[in-house]
Amino acid sequence: MSSPPPYNNPPPQGNYPPGNYPPPPPGYQGGGYPPQGPPPGKTRTLGLDYNVAALLCYLPVCAINIILPIIWLVTEPKQNRFLRFHALQSLFLTGAFIIVYFALAIISGILMAASPLRSAGWSLISLLQGAVFLFFIVMCIIAMIKAYGNQIWKIPVIGDIAEKNS
Repeated sequence: MSSPPPYNNPPPQGNYPPGNYPPPPPGYQGGGYPPQGPPPGKTRTLGLDYNVAALLCYLPVCAINIILPIIWLVTEPKQNRFLRFHALQSLFLTGAFIIVYFALAIISGILMAASPLRSAGWSLISLLQGAVFLFFIVMCIIAMIKAYGNQIWKIPVIGDIAEKNS
């Protein structure tokens, strides 16, 4: 008798999932290999996991979102694009917020000097400053959640700039 064709060979021996294929390599997440996200390990400076360090880049408390990204950019290797991306995006987001917020404060001061537009202009600028602040906080919260989940989430315009420079 002749042997059966190769596609009728029995599956390799072992306890495999349905489909009779060997299990995927460790770390495989179904979307490609290697898995996306930060490289394994910890930061050099504080010994934090990379996703926790990326989360802290966006924390808008006591200038942490300015100090820690600068520390990560100076101390971490350039191969760690995950942490460098989040550090740069955080710095650009914070810088844009500061520039817009103070520009609105200057406009508010100018309108306060002009007596006929004092109350209406000040109210409008105050509402704009509140909207800018709320937008900044929402962007920080979303970015913190994405960074902790080992995802690279790009804020429009700012994210593209950060990606080019990371």
